[in-house]
Amino acid sequence: MDKQTMDNYLKAGKIAANVLEKTGKKIVSGATHIDIVEHAEHMITDAGAELACPTTLSVNDIAAHYTPLAGDTTAIKEKDIVKLDIGVMIDGCIADTATTICLDPQYDDMNNTARAALQKALKLATPGTNLGDIGAAIESEITSKGYRPIVNLSGHVLSSYELHSGFNIPNIKTDTRDILEEDMVLAIEPFATDGQGLVKEINRVQIYRLIEPKPTRLDAARKILSLAKTQFHAMPFTPRWITGISPFMMDSALRQLSASNALYIYPVLKESAGGNVVQAEHTVIVKEKPIVTTML
Repeated sequence: MDKQTMDNYLKAGKIAANVLEKTGKKIVSGATHIDIVEHAEHMITDAGAELACPTTLSVNDIAAHYTPLAGDTTAIKEKDIVKLDIGVMIDGCIADTATTICLDPQYDDMNNTARAALQKALKLATPGTNLGDIGAAIESEITSKGYRPIVNLSGHVLSSYELHSGFNIPNIKTDTRDILEEDMVLAIEPFATDGQGLVKEINRVQIYRLIEPKPTRLDAARKILSLAKTQFHAMPFTPRWITGISPFMMDSALRQLSASNALYIYPVLKESAGGNVVQAEHTVIVKEKPIVTTML
């Protein structure tokens, strides 16, 4: 990895860590979801970075991919378990990080368990490590405290302008031949739950990503495709970022583009048994001494 690329990853990570810490303090009872995510996103762009993905705020049994749409008035409740996940990008170099804020103290132990599992996994981000060993370390830590890892959620490899590139980083022991190589950039993110340990898709989509432009007669669809390619760099985006299209036309255009495989969809993910879910995530560069870019 050349010096400029390393510097970009470190800068993105520093911004992400700062934004996550300050935005986490905004998660209090009565705060609206949209105010929280927009606070994070404005901080990122004000720092001179780009958004690598929409800021997500997944609450209680919602595990991932929830971001409020324009006009959403949903507010944080007194005992919510709130997962805040952000992505920051500098010239294509991505920092992806998440934390869980437990407004119900009875979930502090589960939250601390996910964080401990993350710390054990980060130490294994060295050249030559088998991915199965990382998953085993995460699973062992979580199950030893009486909780379950989410078996069908995983971390991922980051590359230039790609949030999910290459193989996944498992949260359970797996039989794999995939080996870490020096300078790989990983987002490691253990999820723990008191539920079944599986997530399922629900019929709600608030995040999309360009696959490839397709012909369309809808002006709204053409505008979305143009923004997805140029402004959003074919990275995940949310309709909340797009103005000048009515809600009806936005919905129609997104449905058409998804059906034609012009856009990839990220359905909201829910714990299958309704259990509460916690998450911890850092970005790390694979080295003999791993470099965690998103740690203050």
